[in-house]
Amino acid sequence: MEPSTSKSPHHSWWGTTERRLVARDNPSLEMLAYSIVIPVYCSARILPELHQRLSAVMRSLEGTYEIIFVDDCGRDNSWNVLQELAMLDPAVTVIQLMRNSGQSNATLCGLAHAHGRIIITMDDDLQHPPEEIPALIKALGADVDVVMGTPREKRHNWFRRLGSNVMHNINCYLLGKDRSLRFTSFRLMRRAVVDGLLTMRTLSPALGPMINSVTRRIVNTTVLHAPRKEGVSGYTFVRLFAQTMSNLIGYSMLPLRLLAIVGACGIVLSIAFAIVLVLHYLGGGVIPGWTSTALLLVMLSGFNFFAFAILGEYVLRILQRVNATPQYFVRARLTAARKDGGQHAV
Repeated sequence: MEPSTSKSPHHSWWGTTERRLVARDNPSLEMLAYSIVIPVYCSARILPELHQRLSAVMRSLEGTYEIIFVDDCGRDNSWNVLQELAMLDPAVTVIQLMRNSGQSNATLCGLAHAHGRIIITMDDDLQHPPEEIPALIKALGADVDVVMGTPREKRHNWFRRLGSNVMHNINCYLLGKDRSLRFTSFRLMRRAVVDGLLTMRTLSPALGPMINSVTRRIVNTTVLHAPRKEGVSGYTFVRLFAQTMSNLIGYSMLPLRLLAIVGACGIVLSIAFAIVLVLHYLGGGVIPGWTSTALLLVMLSGFNFFAFAILGEYVLRILQRVNATPQYFVRARLTAARKDGGQHAV
């Protein structure tokens, strides 16, 4: 089956400022069967093989499809490779962002440009084998909205596996999700879920928790996890820690509640300490000197600065949402409908 070249006439060039939400019940809109969204970062040498294998899998399935690559401004020549793929294959759409926006924002950009009833997201490093896509489709039952592929055996290094387990436990505690459910970036979603995701406005998106807030009809299916062919993972300790803190602040009231508990405990301890000092003074004792007082003030000052930082983060995120700060900006896009005239850049 040949790839479909039909595209919607409505195109968005500026990130979240003109998001297109597909009216699923509108018969005038021609939709594709599948959209595959792939954020790209420093994967120039892997992209041709990824495209070849992915195209072979999608041609074996029934239904039209499109492949959307989103270049997240890596340091290699991925954009040049993507343009070549788009010129050779009418099913391929390539998008280049203005600046590096992160994997989640790049994925959201691709979702905003997707035309499929079923949307599949996957990584660009071939650790998510395209040949496993039929397994995701097979697991999509009538009462299921999202299928996430969980690896039989993870091929990440020990540090990445440790970080993933920590994130999993935090998400289980914060979101109240089933511990047997795993969030992964190799996922299949119905159109309604994607439309729900595109209504959310946050500059630090975490797609797993976001999907969980849209629907609880999520299942896992076991898939292969291939070893990384080239390069190293971009998920360093700093990035994993930053993502954990972002999840804590962006999708939970736990930090504020912890601050309230610590504050209440501090008040109780302060009152108790004051009572001890008064009783000690009335009993003829000597009041402790400046050393203990200074240490207490230093401890309280450190806690206050920490509390202000947490509260400031919440306030900043509120202001960003109110001001509708875009999550990303699109610099250029090359689609099947525009390939005769070359790429379009902003």
